[in-house]
Amino acid sequence: MLRKHDSGQSFIELALVIPLLLMLIAGLVEVGFFIHSYLTLLDLTREAARFASLRDPFTLNAASGTLPDAACADAPLLHYYFDTACIILDTSFNPFVPLDTNLDDIAISVLTVSGNIVSNRWPADSDGVWSLSTASDGWGGSESWTKDCDGAVINTTPYFTNTEVQSMFQTGAPTNKGIVIVEVYYCYHHVLNLPILSDYVDNPLRMHAYSIMPAFEAIPTPTPIP
Repeated sequence: MLRKHDSGQSFIELALVIPLLLMLIAGLVEVGFFIHSYLTLLDLTREAARFASLRDPFTLNAASGTLPDAACADAPLLHYYFDTACIILDTSFNPFVPLDTNLDDIAISVLTVSGNIVSNRWPADSDGVWSLSTASDGWGGSESWTKDCDGAVINTTPYFTNTEVQSMFQTGAPTNKGIVIVEVYYCYHHVLNLPILSDYVDNPLRMHAYSIMPAFEAIPTPTPIP
């Protein structure tokens, strides 16, 4: 038979444990939101990279003045980089993780590999990294991919440098290839905004998702023999 002082002790223990359990559950929910956002962006980069891998980055570019707006409205001609980014921006593909025009960014690079050496990067006029935040489409945050979520510059070179890409090639792998890299830089804002969690984890927290695919049109072609 439960005595009165035992019952009171149980209530006190329960009162002490419940806040901790609620914090743990809330923390797990926050982690779930974070993982969902990351996996969503990862899937979107895959879809965008597949889109880019089947298109020509050199001849299928929209003429000046035909770049679609930030809502990814249709344009008369394909703009290789922006239309690839639109796979991620389009709310029909991405209804759950909208990008902030001032903080987030999409970076796209096309590489030609001759032998096992990166011989060219495109677009050539931007050090081989096309950035959504530097396109003339109404996006702010100049080169947001180089910054953290507070706007401080933390990187001035591509995440995937030529040396980094070359280090991925396995011995005996086919040489002479084209590669397209699609990256998303996203500032994740805590959904529950737990005070204790925010003391230890950045809010917003910078997230980086990417996919690498073959780019058939970027494969080096043999020099014709005269």
